[in-house]
Amino acid sequence: MLIAIGLTTVVLVGIPILLFAVDTLGTATQLEMAQNFSERVHNETQLVDTGANNTLIEISVPTGVTVTAEGSTLTVSFQSSGGQITEWEESYSHPIVLQAPSSSGPHLMQIAMTAGIIELTFAEL
Repeated sequence: MLIAIGLTTVVLVGIPILLFAVDTLGTATQLEMAQNFSERVHNETQLVDTGANNTLIEISVPTGVTVTAEGSTLTVSFQSSGGQITEWEESYSHPIVLQAPSSSGPHLMQIAMTAGIIELTFAEL
């Protein structure tokens, strides 16, 4: 009888803790994917900003990620399922015109310098 009560307590307490841990690991993985995406976008933009050739790459936009630009500042934001927002922001030497991704999934990302303006375009595949 005592064993049954102990097992019931373990199940009632342990399962919610386990589910919380799994959710936390899932959020951490999503955050890591968003950070990798942000690093790739910022690295490629920096190359074009400093005079490298235009870039066209295939990239996967993670769920919960938005990309915005204002003036010469490019921001990649990630909103977790819990509502927490993380942002990666970089400023460049040239103004940025952005056609942001409207959904997650595979995209072609094109970064081109045109008349002193960085044109950053995401096209869904």
